Amino acid sequence: MNAENFAVFLSRQGHHIVKTESCYWYNAQPGFYFYFPYHRLVNPNEEELKKILWGERCIGMRFFTPMECVGKSSYLIVCSDKNYDITSVDANYARRQTRRGLENFEIRPFSFKELAEQGNQLNFDTLTRQGRDPRILSERKWRLYCDSTKGLEGFEAWGAFTDGKLASFLMGFQMEDHFTILYQSSATEYLRLYPNNALIYTVTKLKLSSPEINAISYGPESLDAPESLDTFKFRMGYTKRPMKQRIVFNPLIRPFIGRPLYKLAQLAADIRLQSDTLRKVDGILRFYRDAA
Repeated sequence: MNAENFAVFLSRQGHHIVKTESCYWYNAQPGFYFYFPYHRLVNPNEEELKKILWGERCIGMRFFTPMECVGKSSYLIVCSDKNYDITSVDANYARRQTRRGLENFEIRPFSFKELAEQGNQLNFDTLTRQGRDPRILSERKWRLYCDSTKGLEGFEAWGAFTDGKLASFLMGFQMEDHFTILYQSSATEYLRLYPNNALIYTVTKLKLSSPEINAISYGPESLDAPESLDTFKFRMGYTKRPMKQRIVFNPLIRPFIGRPLYKLAQLAADIRLQSDTLRKVDGILRFYRDAA
């Protein structure tokens, strides 16, 4: 599956797409560009950086780069074990829960139309549990997100069902030889029955059995969340793939980035704990400072 399909998916949601020599870029947040394919480690040259920073008149850019390059040491969360099975799951914390989840739920693919209709309540539950503002993902925005996959190969929705009710879901996309988990949510009322364990185990095992897929990607170290939130993924057999995250700011912005701005961003994020925007700004500045 190619990156062009993912570019169409993003553009349908209103994102602006720019292609350069090493990858694609899109305005993930207002004035800030992120790249894809996410699993590629890129090292864009100065001309590529200028094309985005000056050509798009943006504040800054974020991308993942090899360990020998400039950036903050970080990692991608991946599973590339082609022999993945129940013994790959942590025996002390997750294996029993995974077996129970497999007994309690039916794991199967389902349509994006169904996901658009049923998924947002699970999003609300998940965002609330994480201490985030559930209003960041409105019903309209969620439907657009799901509808943007229409007619595009590579996108899949998988769910854990009990008595016909959706307890957990994930949305993924196959790009090149990686299957990337783009979104995952679950209903709070079913967590004690371990739907997430059953869902991730089934999809990981199935996808890694395909000769077309060499790795499942759960994404990078988060800018704005503690590593403890990733504990579940590691217990399910996922590991850290070392890389560096690099933040590049427009030269017009750089003179204003310093200790006072760091402190202000941190204070604002601490006061407004539910604000995704403030947490991301604080994370971006922290990654930029740590790489300096």
